Amino acid sequence: MNGQDFKNSILQLAIQGKLVEQREEEGTAKQLIENIKAEKEQLIRDGKIRKEKPFSKIDEGEIPYNVPENWQWVRFGDLGSFKKGPFGSALTKSMFVPKSEDTVKVYEQKNAIQKNVNIGDYYITREYFESKMKGFELSSGDIIVSCAGTIGETYIIPDNFEQGIINQALMQMKLMPSVYVDYFLLYFDFILKKTARKSSKGSAIKNIPPFKVLKNYVVPLPPLEEQKRIVAKIEELMPYVEEYDKAYTEVTELNKKFPEDMQKSILQYAIQGKLVEQREEEGTAEELYQQIHDEKKKLIEEGKIKKTKALPEITEEEIPFDIPESWKWVRFQEVCEYIQRGKSPKYSEQKQYPVVAQKCNQWSGFSLDKAKFIDPKTISSYQEERFLIDGDLMWNSTGLGTLGRVAIYEESKNPYELAVADSHVTVIRPLKQYVIYKYMYYYIANPTVQKVIEEQSSGSTKQIELSTNTVKSYLLPLPPLGEQKRIVHEIEEMLPYTKQLIK
Repeated sequence: MNGQDFKNSILQLAIQGKLVEQREEEGTAKQLIENIKAEKEQLIRDGKIRKEKPFSKIDEGEIPYNVPENWQWVRFGDLGSFKKGPFGSALTKSMFVPKSEDTVKVYEQKNAIQKNVNIGDYYITREYFESKMKGFELSSGDIIVSCAGTIGETYIIPDNFEQGIINQALMQMKLMPSVYVDYFLLYFDFILKKTARKSSKGSAIKNIPPFKVLKNYVVPLPPLEEQKRIVAKIEELMPYVEEYDKAYTEVTELNKKFPEDMQKSILQYAIQGKLVEQREEEGTAEELYQQIHDEKKKLIEEGKIKKTKALPEITEEEIPFDIPESWKWVRFQEVCEYIQRGKSPKYSEQKQYPVVAQKCNQWSGFSLDKAKFIDPKTISSYQEERFLIDGDLMWNSTGLGTLGRVAIYEESKNPYELAVADSHVTVIRPLKQYVIYKYMYYYIANPTVQKVIEEQSSGSTKQIELSTNTVKSYLLPLPPLGEQKRIVHEIEEMLPYTKQLIK
């Protein structure tokens, strides 16, 4: 239950006679209704309001719930007189004139919404007011109601205000003197505004229901003193409702963030060596690193991979966090056989060879649904190493909003013969027998890497990019091979539970 629901529950109890006790000495609403009726008849005799056709008797089927015996059900129209602003061409902007001593103000919807009589600068001539608009004149104590757009906003006209009329987007309510305004507005705000939003007519903008419908709404009326106690109790409770709403909002935000924060924590723990225990029998990353070095040397000698320029030694200042003693900090280039940005392709309508673009790489995974296709005639210009293979990491390397997103290439998701990356995607191919590609993927996806990507990129705001040299120089906390496997297994055991929390 959110704050608004809590408030609505209190208001519902109030209008059902369940918020405060009934007191015999306060009498019944019957006498109050007689007073209201007498006041209305007097105003009709005085020519201040029009006489209307009597409302039909309230039928049992119209009563939505039971109320205390000393309450009475009345029609909305019994409590006062109601008038909508001038219709159509009776009041248009072409009639407005600059303010002067001989003008009358035109009050607008924003006066009700912002609850302020001082805003607005529309005026009509006093001559037009006297001849055509006097019936729409406001008096202090009148209630104006916004009738379109932000519907149902109310405002009581104060004693000191500039003489004026209502426009087409306002309704004027003149309540009888015996009607307790605060209780009436409480009911209006809760029931009538809610009903108006459900049943109002209109297309783009919803409107207050037709007057015939509005005047026939039924209102539960308590004795006057009980009305006052109801309003006082609500005013007493509202600060608690506001505190509850604030707490509820904070808890809701925490609940929304919790699954995502949990995912981030899992990945962060994983790359810091805190997700699984270290096992002596699995050896050290230093030993693994030497095996990788020997394997790369062999592949270079065999001409299977290219020799790369040596990168600087890792300094203490570069290391972002501590790792277990059995781990080792390495650079991406040291443990990968291939790191290269894709090429700018010549596209074709012939669907034979898909091109992996940044839109193909989403946090939800890799997909070729939105891929374009390379001109088959140009495929011969691609070296074999550029053809994507299972387990390649595809790292989005340009543009705010997409920069840093990473996905794993899966041959099973490619029904075509082969695929290549475009120039906005960097392909990272680890030596898979020594570095588990999913471990490397989860490292790139973790907050430590993602939050500094923009800082480590270059170029203008619109053309920001992650250079190939920057990617090659990235640090990787390398665990022993067996521990890499256990880390990936643990992550993939835990992440589905966090995704269920998001749902």
